[in-house]
Amino acid sequence: MNDGMKRNRTSSSTAGPDAARGRQIVGFLRSTRFTLLAALSVCGSLSVSGNATASDWAAEPAMLPCPTARMELSGTVNDYTQAVVENWLLRAPRDNPAMLEMFADRDERPHRELLPWSGEFAGKYLTCLVQVLRLSGDPRLEELGEDFVGKLVALQADDGYLGPFPKESRLTGKKPNGKRTWDAWGHYHVMLGLLLWHDQTGDDAALECASRIGDLFCDKFLGTDKQVSSMGSAEMNQAVVHSLALLYNRTGEQKYLDLANDIVLDFAAPNAGNYLQAGLEGLEFFEIPKPRWESLHSLMGLAELYWNTGKRDYRDVFEHYWWSIVELDRHNNGGFSSGEQAHGDPYHQGPIETCCTVAWMAMSVEMLKMTGDSRVADELELSTLNQAVGTYSPDGMWSTYNTPMDGRRVPSTVDIAFQIRPGSEELNCCSVNAARMFGMISDWAVMREDDGLVLNWYGPSEFEEQLGDAKVSLRQETDYPRDGAVKLHVDPDEPTEFTLKLRIPHWSKNTKVAVNGDPVEASPGSYLAIDRRWRAGDVVTLEIDESIRCWVGENECEGKAALYRGPLLMAYREPSAAKVNYGEAWNAYGHFRAASEASAKVECVFYGDSLEWRGFYMDDAGKARITIDGEAVEVVDQYGPKRNKPFVRKFNGLGAGKHVATIEVLAEHHAKSKGVWVNIQDLKTSADIPTLGPETIRQPSSIIAVADGFLECSLPGEGRAPVKLRDFATVGLGGATYSSWLPAEGIPATPFSRDNPSRTSVVSP
Repeated sequence: MNDGMKRNRTSSSTAGPDAARGRQIVGFLRSTRFTLLAALSVCGSLSVSGNATASDWAAEPAMLPCPTARMELSGTVNDYTQAVVENWLLRAPRDNPAMLEMFADRDERPHRELLPWSGEFAGKYLTCLVQVLRLSGDPRLEELGEDFVGKLVALQADDGYLGPFPKESRLTGKKPNGKRTWDAWGHYHVMLGLLLWHDQTGDDAALECASRIGDLFCDKFLGTDKQVSSMGSAEMNQAVVHSLALLYNRTGEQKYLDLANDIVLDFAAPNAGNYLQAGLEGLEFFEIPKPRWESLHSLMGLAELYWNTGKRDYRDVFEHYWWSIVELDRHNNGGFSSGEQAHGDPYHQGPIETCCTVAWMAMSVEMLKMTGDSRVADELELSTLNQAVGTYSPDGMWSTYNTPMDGRRVPSTVDIAFQIRPGSEELNCCSVNAARMFGMISDWAVMREDDGLVLNWYGPSEFEEQLGDAKVSLRQETDYPRDGAVKLHVDPDEPTEFTLKLRIPHWSKNTKVAVNGDPVEASPGSYLAIDRRWRAGDVVTLEIDESIRCWVGENECEGKAALYRGPLLMAYREPSAAKVNYGEAWNAYGHFRAASEASAKVECVFYGDSLEWRGFYMDDAGKARITIDGEAVEVVDQYGPKRNKPFVRKFNGLGAGKHVATIEVLAEHHAKSKGVWVNIQDLKTSADIPTLGPETIRQPSSIIAVADGFLECSLPGEGRAPVKLRDFATVGLGGATYSSWLPAEGIPATPFSRDNPSRTSVVSP
């Protein structure tokens, strides 16, 4: 859409840009609980028409996103974001028409063969579109969003239903064939996307559609003998508690709040997560009945209800689980989950699903709003610069299901190909969700407090926000995160007194800050508050300490270490990867491939002295024969009474050169096993990674910026060639195999603490 067309459309539909901005602010105020005083501060002298009455809230957040800030990023993160806009967001609905068609033909026979979660795709996609629109300001996304929402709203049934399942299955938890559905879960994501679109654009049709969904849920569950948990899949379906709380915040309709509170009571159902009571009892997140990633959305419902009710238990439980995940289940790359759930082990080598990290980052945004704790922003930076960028191909055309700490990155359309359906060949739970990790930058990069601005994002960028009568620009000259030097230009269009808070990362032990050349003391793991009358031309300089830091591993990563330079996890790219040929009998099941037919084989051609087979013990697993270079080596049994426990077999001492290994299904099993399945997560060859010691882990001998990523660095070797590492985000380009946990010895461990959640320290030779 050209600028002229954009102006005409905006003028005719909103009565001018001030009214459009006013409606955006109104939506933001409804959704983020601003007081009237703060609203006036945001709006300045702008007259806001419409229903902008402030409500009395039981609790106030510590800080909030900026509702009308203009954001402009540069550098690697922006390159990835723009690629995702061009090659995914703008084309996904066109190239995958079933995203909406599944709603249009839900009652036609024969019924579509849908996944339990198919109804989530449209909502997740819309949420990504809105949040990336907030970040990029791309008018093409706004035009596409208007068209998409118009079509989606038109597909709502008379009773408010907006799912893909036939009438007899609506909100029952089962399809006509008896298979399960996550129908409430799908509606949760649709409601979330619609509410965010309404906040962004003032589109009343989107709010009305979300309200009708809320009415449907109230008619079915409020004041009746049925609970949401009765649909089954409670950890998924109960997530609607979050969207109901959000809907109440925008409408003030009491019944939405009443049903949300009923669902909190329903958390205690036998098939549910017992989130509130378990948290009050001090259970870690991995110890609760439903420690899957979907449960994080119900926890965000608790956070949202805290603002409405002021119940301290809701806040305490939310904060408790957030810190529990940081300590026990957040990986070195900022990703969350192992095999789609928590295990209480950040070293667990199970797959790190993209959706899990998206939910973790969304939960962290809520934690930052709630607490105003700079260490939460450190976590968001860790996840964004490592896991989020690492999830995508540079051209933005595909994202992963699994972005592992060690291993290889595969398009989600390959890894979880079982989700492919006619008309939605590219749609799966992760592909429609991944862009949100970039879009959420708009939530936390620059934020508001009552008396000023909070800058969390470091990197080449410019942010512009209204403070009272003044428009304030924050422009950064920097090559961060490649370099720790940041030159921040603070330019109000008229002299203005306010507090500017700067995030000082907990890992930057020697941060130097100066305002117009005058040094200011800064403490790690906190915000540096600079309260002054700012004038155009003011400059703040920061020198963030990017010394190499080390996290010493435990459990599966014992004898290994993860290295960081600034916020970037560094990794070793293996010079060659194994070539694996799976036969037709080997099907992809998300994070692994498996076969059960007798004589089904996998052939692996590799170079090196060893081979490592990674998979999972399963209660329906069987036996397989391993042959290397024509010699039968071992018969292994993957049976285990507890599913998804990591399985590892290493074959060492094979000698240098080329080798051929074969894994053959025997169709035999342990007496207690339910089946004969054999599974493979990965086949890793030996990488000639030197063992790192205190003399090696010091400032790099060279640091090179790379055009297709952040940087490469060389650590000095001990009597051998330097160890070359690359940023984790782009080390897996081209399907390369890599390791972020590197062999290490003689390095003292740093225990977890809330002052040092990264477990890192600078190692002195």
